[in-house]
Amino acid sequence: MINLWYEESYWGGGTSGPQRVVHNTIEALTQEKISFSLNRDTYKYNLLLQYQHEVAHKKHENLEHDTCLIGPQFWPFDNYGRFLIDNQEYFKKVIAPSEWVKNLFITKCGLLENKVCVWAAGIQVPQIEHDNTIDCLIYHKNRSESDLIESINFLQQKKLTFETIKYGSYTQNDFRNLLSKVKFCFIIDGTESQGIAIQEMMAYNKPLFVWDVREWNHMGDQYTVPASSVPYWTNDCGKRFFDLSEMKDSFDEFYDNINSYNSKKIIEDELSYSQSVKKLIQIFEE
Repeated sequence: MINLWYEESYWGGGTSGPQRVVHNTIEALTQEKISFSLNRDTYKYNLLLQYQHEVAHKKHENLEHDTCLIGPQFWPFDNYGRFLIDNQEYFKKVIAPSEWVKNLFITKCGLLENKVCVWAAGIQVPQIEHDNTIDCLIYHKNRSESDLIESINFLQQKKLTFETIKYGSYTQNDFRNLLSKVKFCFIIDGTESQGIAIQEMMAYNKPLFVWDVREWNHMGDQYTVPASSVPYWTNDCGKRFFDLSEMKDSFDEFYDNINSYNSKKIIEDELSYSQSVKKLIQIFEE
């Protein structure tokens, strides 16, 4: 039913978001018994998950664009991204992995609203034992060392135990082992287009304390849009704050209510393998 197109060379080293998108999509389609091929033109529908920017146009020029979804690893600021924007009548849609990315594509990059859809790669809901021998897992990605140090000092003042992992420097097994041991997670992150690692924390039903951000500005003021570290979020997931001055009061509220959160619910309702595949098929068939 679906041809999956992707480039392993795009992943880089270590555990990465692009790698998880491919892995989770393959697992989800397999679980839901949807026929698919890998980098072969076998079926009607094409999903160009990701591409190596410099060779994508040449390599994928023969795809049937009117049955092709492009993304979620779509970068509108390279030559291939601009080519697609200038020729958007020839493909079905570009996938944005969240609403804030869709807003960027439409309001700042020139994609038409009817050419952009939101779809997130599925997240597996694991069956695990929780032993809670560590209070907190700190997840640090694309933020300053000073923010990390402030957070570590705060937890030390609270006499809470913690482990720290940084994006790109851990294995999936390391990550899962730690998640089974901690009581909650402290997120110190930049903007996330989807946030697969954070959503895996949700799937483990870990309450999240999030030092959030307000905007994406990686390409300068001209392209700045409102954004978040946790683009998929409800108050069931935990507590967010934005400024260092808010940390203490926000944490006290969070910790007082730590047993009332149910972060797994948003995964089950919106982001599970079955929900992700259902949404993907709907987009193809619209």
